[in-house]
Amino acid sequence: MRKSIEFEIQGRVVSEKEPPLIIAEIGINHNGSLDVAHELIRQARISGADIAKFQFYDPRKIFGPEGSYPDAEAFKQALTVEFGFEDARQLKTWCDEEGIEFSASVFDIERFEWTVELDVARHKIASRSVENRELCERILGTGKETFVSLGFWSGNNVPFQIRNAQYLYCVPKYPCDLKDLDLPLEFSKSPYSGFSDHTLGIEAALVAVGRGATIIEKHFTLNKGLPGPDHICSATPEELGELCRLARLMEKV
Repeated sequence: MRKSIEFEIQGRVVSEKEPPLIIAEIGINHNGSLDVAHELIRQARISGADIAKFQFYDPRKIFGPEGSYPDAEAFKQALTVEFGFEDARQLKTWCDEEGIEFSASVFDIERFEWTVELDVARHKIASRSVENRELCERILGTGKETFVSLGFWSGNNVPFQIRNAQYLYCVPKYPCDLKDLDLPLEFSKSPYSGFSDHTLGIEAALVAVGRGATIIEKHFTLNKGLPGPDHICSATPEELGELCRLARLMEKV
């Protein structure tokens, strides 16, 4: 059973008794363009999301010949979407100006230090990073609220017995077919506080809210037809707006 969840974001409380936290997972859907990233931030805020989240990693360490997951095609694509620290600083500035929280998944210590320098309010550990003990210990050691996706975790118990870790149910397929989901019937009786959703549409996320999920992370794009691995399983601004509206309405009925 998960521990009780309650924290504040942008002046409102997130808990089992309040509407769910909605994370617009922009990730790398900016396709390497700061202008597109800026518009994604703006549209995430207009849609009603609480957090605009990005992914920062060194393609060489992840997909390069000596990386954790060598993949020539993924490596080539990842090089086109790589952002540096000054880009991250600009994204944080735009989020602050829009009134939406900035967050990021980071995949190495250098980029974790970017988030420290930018003084993010909370952290995210991606499924691929859960077994990177040094990185996870550094992130969780900040004491800040940390969302942890467990898509690749195969252990019998949660990986970290620590107060500031909130776990997200996740199936690491892009897109994930509905038949491959095994959402908890009651999130409050599971280890999970929320759901990182890679399915098509918003129906699965709404089912999760109905079952007590207090955190929903959904990939976000301006156009599902854009090139890149995540656009197809992402919500458009219209879909994200409907997800936010219905998820918050469900908490009132």
